Amino acid sequence: MYGASELNRGVGDNSVGVRSIAEVFPNRLCGVLRTENADAGFQACLTAMEAGIQTIEITKTVPSCFDLVRGLVATTGGRYPVGVGTIWDPGAVREAKQAGASFVVTPVLLPEVAEAARKEDILCVLGAITPTEIYQARLAGANLVKLYPITPVGGPRYIESLLGPLSGVPLWVSGGVPLEDIPAYIRLGVQAIGLTSAVFPPDALAKKDLERVRQSAERAARAAASALPG
Repeated sequence: MYGASELNRGVGDNSVGVRSIAEVFPNRLCGVLRTENADAGFQACLTAMEAGIQTIEITKTVPSCFDLVRGLVATTGGRYPVGVGTIWDPGAVREAKQAGASFVVTPVLLPEVAEAARKEDILCVLGAITPTEIYQARLAGANLVKLYPITPVGGPRYIESLLGPLSGVPLWVSGGVPLEDIPAYIRLGVQAIGLTSAVFPPDALAKKDLERVRQSAERAARAAASALPG
């Protein structure tokens, strides 16, 4: 039987070689890029990074996603953690690690991806939404559990309802998160907040409107800073 101690493994309690959650998500924000235009996406990611989004996830649906990861890591000198999301198969974990990714993310509960991440020494985020799935994700080896889609199930209020039985479980929230909810999630102890259209609006990417991306990223960074301790 696994109990609370297994569920609540320390946030920094990772295997050798795996970056800690605090290192990968230094200001709790992660810009999540979904686009068909890799070139526009690359420029948008750099813009968001410069504006205060300190972590980026490139979904596997983005064309040449691994090349995009390599390019971002090389261009920024590795100053910003970059990960690969929408991972469905274990084989993609090795590709992500070889591309320089700091973490991998699944949309649903996939224990085989967690096992591959353990072998590759890369931080693993498994998708879940119910208390049972959260429990199973932790037992499978997830360093972080991604609650997706969070907004349709109640947003911060849903997190509040989980804090009793599942307090201490490192959580990521994603799925329609508005910038206004960032402070509430941070105060509730959420370790990572995935921002997709809130930072990378599809129409802004289509028009290569980098100024809009910059403004959204700056707003997100200010919202996070207002709630972070110190």
